[in-house]
Amino acid sequence: MLTLGLNFATEDLCLAVVSTDTEDLEVSVEKKYRGPTIKAEYLPDYLDELFRAAKINLKKISRLGIAIGPGAFTGLRLSLVTAKTIALALNIPLVPVSTLEALAAQHRAEADGKNIRVLLNACRGEMTTALFDQNLRRLEPDHAVKQNIPREPENFIIENRPANALAVCAIAARAEIVFDRAKILPMTPQYSHASRVNLTAKPELQHLKIGQKTSNNS
Repeated sequence: MLTLGLNFATEDLCLAVVSTDTEDLEVSVEKKYRGPTIKAEYLPDYLDELFRAAKINLKKISRLGIAIGPGAFTGLRLSLVTAKTIALALNIPLVPVSTLEALAAQHRAEADGKNIRVLLNACRGEMTTALFDQNLRRLEPDHAVKQNIPREPENFIIENRPANALAVCAIAARAEIVFDRAKILPMTPQYSHASRVNLTAKPELQHLKIGQKTSNNS
């Protein structure tokens, strides 16, 4: 199975294709782009470059993972439109991945067995945060904080780092819960900085309509 991962939520625009035909992930290729030249009209070229490097075509993709925030509104909007279009065109599962969870997975080896606290700047004096244990089990939902930003010395802290698309692919490839294809169209980036949604005490992805369990026949 080939999983396409998109992460435009943080500083880098990242695209990756990962082969998951075996138990261990075998990375095919990842591409990163940065700077003011990143625009929507360039995205087809970026995808084309990714698939050429991986020596595959879009029709080979079996699953799509996407970072849905927290993150930059413009990047999330662009990636959501792209992901929904591809998922609907190919009739493949679309898996939403928290940017904070992707960052925790990405830097898990550095944590050396500690719980992992992820922090991302959300502007206007706020930060979004979540806490994971050493096995990446969630101890807190994604939520926004204004004061008393937690930087506990007993936890491994990941603060304002760019997330890559490989971590998004890894999480998406193993996910049991995906978006019902009929629910893909209403999907919106409600974890973006610009939306100003108060995430405090909201379970991860509660606002999204999730309910289709994948199986070998889906």
